[in-house]
This record gives sequence, C-alpha cells and structure tokens, in this order.
Amino acid sequence: MKIQQIRRDKDEYIDMLLMADPQRDMIESYLDNSEMFALINGGDVCAVCVVELLKNRKCELKNIVTRKKDRGKGYAKYMIRHICEHYGNQCDTMYAGTGNCKKTLEFLGKCGFVNSHMVANYYPEHYREPIYEEGVRLTDKIYLKKQLDSEVSVKKVVDLALEAGRILLKNGAEIFRVDETIIRICKRFHVEYVDTFILSHAIFISAENGMEEAYTKVKQVPLSSSHLGIVAEVNELSREIAEGLVSIEEASERLREIDKFPEKRGYFQVLAAGISSGCYGYILGASALESIVAFFIGCILYVWVLTAKKLKLSKMIVNIVGGVMITTLAIAGYHLLPGKVALSGMIIGSIMPLVPGLAFVNAIRDIADSDFLSGTVRMIDALLVFVYIAVGVGVTLSAYNNMGGGLML
Repeated sequence: MKIQQIRRDKDEYIDMLLMADPQRDMIESYLDNSEMFALINGGDVCAVCVVELLKNRKCELKNIVTRKKDRGKGYAKYMIRHICEHYGNQCDTMYAGTGNCKKTLEFLGKCGFVNSHMVANYYPEHYREPIYEEGVRLTDKIYLKKQLDSEVSVKKVVDLALEAGRILLKNGAEIFRVDETIIRICKRFHVEYVDTFILSHAIFISAENGMEEAYTKVKQVPLSSSHLGIVAEVNELSREIAEGLVSIEEASERLREIDKFPEKRGYFQVLAAGISSGCYGYILGASALESIVAFFIGCILYVWVLTAKKLKLSKMIVNIVGGVMITTLAIAGYHLLPGKVALSGMIIGSIMPLVPGLAFVNAIRDIADSDFLSGTVRMIDALLVFVYIAVGVGVTLSAYNNMGGGLML
C-alpha cells in the first residue's frame, strides 16, 4: 500500500470524487488549483483526496473518498495522516469543510480536527439539487481545523533560499538570477513578503509570512572562481521547488550535494587551459607555431593556478606570478626557436586562462540591469586581475630588456 501524488489527468478520478461531492462543476472549480493524492493497494486506487493550498500557510481538505468496497479498512484515516505529515512542512493549519452529518464530523474528530467556523445555508445556495446524508438534508457547511506539526518557519525557508543564493553567487551567477531564485523559493513555501539586497559578495534578506513572523539575515559571499555547472543545477532545483516537486528537507539535502560538486579533474582543466591558450592566440593573430608554444605555456600555467588554489594563495599573487611564468616561458620559447616565433604571439594567447572573462561580462550585465554597486565591484575585481597580469608580464619583460639590452617582439 502506498500513497502517491497525482499530477496529471486528474479528471480521470472525477467519478470517484463525485461519491463525496455530487456536483461536477463544484469539483472542477477547485481541482485544477489543488493537489491530488491516491492511495494505491495492489495496483488499485482505493482512495483519493484533494487538498488546496491557501494563503498564510494554510490548506484545505476539499475532498476525500474511499471506494465503497474498501470502506471500513482505515484507508481514509491513513490518508489524512499522510497528508497532514506532507503539508506539515509548509502549512500550519489544515481545514476540512463538511455538511451537518454526525458520522463525518465524528470521523474528522477522530483524525484530530476541531470546530473552526460555519457557513450558514451553504449547500442550498451552491448546489442545484438537495444533498442528503443518513436521511438528513445538508444545509450549513461546518469547517473544522487541525493544527499541523509544522517544521517550516520563516527562518527555515529563508535559510534555504539564502543558501541557494549563496551557492549561485559564489559560482558566478548574475545578481538578477540570485534574486529570482531566492524569491521563487520563498513564494513556494508561502513566505509572501520578501525583500532582498544583493551585492557581488553579500546577500541581505528580510522576509515575513503575513503572520507577524519576520526574519532578517545577512550572508557574506567571498568572490571566488566560477562553476556554471553548479549554477545550472541550483537553477533547475529552484524550478522543481516552485513546481512543488521537492520538499524543503529534500531541497536542503540537494543543495548540500550540489555545493560539494567537484571541479573537473586537474588534467582536464590543464588540457582545456592549453587548448584555449593556443586557439585564442591563433584567433588574435599568432602564427601556428606560436599557438603551439602558447598551448604548452597554458598547460604549465594552469598547473600553477591549481597548485595556488590548493594552497589558498591570494588572487594577486596567483596572477602576478602567473604573468611572470607566462613571460619567462615565452622568452624561453623565443630563444629555443630563434627567428620563428615572436614574444607577442605567445604571450597574448597564454594569458587567456587568467583573464576573468565571465566576471567582466557579468559586471557589464549587472550594470545594464541597474545593479550599479554590484556591477562596479565586479568590474573593479576583474580590472585588478588585468592589472596583476600586466604587472607580472611588465616586470619580467623589463628585467629581460635590462639584462639583454633589448627585445625582439
């Protein structure tokens, strides 16, 4: 026996739902905007229920019915317990509306529901034909409620959204994408009022759920290297959350797994750096031989970059030393292949693995989206990398020029 959510072809179960709600158009009025669950035993659908999500972390049990031959087996009670646990992750209160039928009211009472309020003369006003249960005509609609053991609070939702935003920002996502993801997650879990202020290295978020429960948090996100694979995974997860396919616990676990995604293997990164150096050099006017030399320089350079990353050296040191290495190796190539290669062709291709192209493009995009502060910070960070590389290259060329008495570029 299992309970599963029905996401498609809900109309196929209308005949069964009509056993509890005898007017088809009333069922159709809430079916599309609600979530349906079916209890399946031995391949047969024994019971179904429909739950509609309301505002302010509330939901309503709109319909629950067990097929006639399976009544009395506890299926309905089992299903109510299941959906209460299911919605306990996103709702505080579940309502159930029913007629003035003693048997149904007693059943809901045994399931933990208590009186809430009543809508007088509901059934005569909304149903074309009189409805009778146990020989009594239904007139008033009586609402009962049950407090769910909610594990979701504004704090928990905001922490989840903030973690998703942190991972995105850390791995090179644009500011607008981070903002959209945070708001999408909060809205899904009924945190209706969300204000965010996102910089390139920090997230400020304040949220409340309309019940005077508010939460504010700030998260620092140090600038680091990009990983677009992680950005794509978090973006996909946020859409699954918005569609109701992932609970808050599952989302938290998925984020932890995504954050631990390993980078590509070292040899793959080294090879990619070499290929980019050679290809970019050729595109920018280097000869074929100069591009081949740039390929090898790029590979050696990225071994240094990976080593520096493990040692957690500062960006300034990585890029200045990288510029020195590029120029030194290019000078060595120039002397090993005299008259066949030029320093400019080898250097211009070899520096490409150090160039922060993604950060520079994101900075321009942020500025275009009117995120001037974030865009400016990212732009400055990218420009400083250019300066560090230029310092490394310039100092080495200057030293070589002074020692050798001149350069042939």
